[in-house]
Amino acid sequence: MTDIGTATAQPDHRMQWQPPPRPDWVRAVNEEGACMDIQGIVPLDERSLLELNLVGRLRTRSDVLVLLEAKLRIEDAYKRHPEINDEQIIEPIIIVGQGRSGTSLLQNVLAAHPDNGTLMHWEMMFPCPPPETATYHTDPRIEKANKLVDQWNRVTPTMPSMHELAGDMPFEDSAMMAINFMAPTWLDCFGQVPSYDAYIFAQDTGPAFQWHQRVLKLLQWHNPRKRWILKDPMHLDRMPDLLRVYPDAKFVWPHRDPTRALASLVSIIGTIQWSRSDHPFNGVSLEYMTDPNISAARFAAVIDQIETGVIPSNQIYNVLYKDLVGDVLGTVEDMYRHFGIELTEDGRNAMGQYMIDNPRDNRPVHRFNFGSAGVVAHARQALQAYQDYFGIPIE
Repeated sequence: MTDIGTATAQPDHRMQWQPPPRPDWVRAVNEEGACMDIQGIVPLDERSLLELNLVGRLRTRSDVLVLLEAKLRIEDAYKRHPEINDEQIIEPIIIVGQGRSGTSLLQNVLAAHPDNGTLMHWEMMFPCPPPETATYHTDPRIEKANKLVDQWNRVTPTMPSMHELAGDMPFEDSAMMAINFMAPTWLDCFGQVPSYDAYIFAQDTGPAFQWHQRVLKLLQWHNPRKRWILKDPMHLDRMPDLLRVYPDAKFVWPHRDPTRALASLVSIIGTIQWSRSDHPFNGVSLEYMTDPNISAARFAAVIDQIETGVIPSNQIYNVLYKDLVGDVLGTVEDMYRHFGIELTEDGRNAMGQYMIDNPRDNRPVHRFNFGSAGVVAHARQALQAYQDYFGIPIE
């Protein structure tokens, strides 16, 4: 894996970010914490987590308990039903790439196909008992998850302009892998813990994907999915490990102006950290997604894997963001042809209906600081080789 834990002293997009105002009720609760021993009331051991404010500490403790309960319930389910392991995961489509490059759009559209299944936030939070086909869209856990997930929007009202979050929506694999505490992109949103990042990037990811497969088998046991649609920005670095667990996996990599995507990432990551802490960008947490030098190294490593055949060319589909948003269904049809998968008329119609029912202008526009001239110039230089290789236009 690419070494992504080294900080740089270059011009930094993060210095351009300004926190949005907090809702009055969040500010008032946090002010109450100033006169309380919040470390005693809401204990979290890792020193870096002490920067969390009262609302942040309450939410993070709740989130960690949800993960621990899910872990215990999954292990119990396998003990009582070892036949779950007989389930087969066949030809999953795995969306990789830089955040803010159209990965969520692709996931949501592909998930609308009736043959495809994706990880819904609610079933990653509350995977047991395993979902049933008959009640998959009416399960009471959906409402419970909706209330918890919507805390992101209630605490930070600018969040909906950046990313749609709901218990009954598809989400990244990181929320599921966090149950096994092997998901830096999700757990770093709970608190800034550089020692966790240092630990996780030193680990073999093989066992993490064996766990990944174990959970997918459980979730499809009573609710079959013909083909999984999966997504996580960190999967970009782990495609060879994923192929060892899923040898017939198909990867989709959207490419967008990386400097613009990085600036947008800084905005959303700053907002995520601000929702729990008064000190966002404290340390190196999530730096692997906001540092252009680290991003460039990650992209270069994958290009080398493609060039050398470590990632077979027939198992990866590259698409420019401008082509994706310009013709979503056309892009999906071309992707299916590339992978040799039949695209049924019912599937195409369902995805087309999703596009009609979910126009982007239903949500507020995400406005962010693109960065100073020096910051942008540094990012463009660092990411030029990646941009040239795939012919990615500047936005």
